[in-house]
Amino acid sequence: MKLTITALSPDYFGVTVNSQELHKTKQSIFKVNMSDADLHQLTESRVDKDHLIEFAYIFLLDHELVGAIQSAVNIQTISHYFPEFPETVKSWIDEMPNSDFE
Repeated sequence: MKLTITALSPDYFGVTVNSQELHKTKQSIFKVNMSDADLHQLTESRVDKDHLIEFAYIFLLDHELVGAIQSAVNIQTISHYFPEFPETVKSWIDEMPNSDFE
């Protein structure tokens, strides 16, 4: 599975997921909205938006089939479906070496 994150504006991002399905590559495209306030609430601004979106989609793909993921979401919406998401983000950030994003 390959993820590509593209900034469409400061708060909107495109996410392309390329996956293999029966020896064919399938491409799924998603749109994500994330404000600076969302980033700060989830990460205390310790990572950038691209890295959080990448982490969020890895999280989603670990919990859902690619076809079951909504095509457009606000990053906070993930917590409505997966209440453990904010704590999982916090654990991910706490385990990360500080030098990765300096």
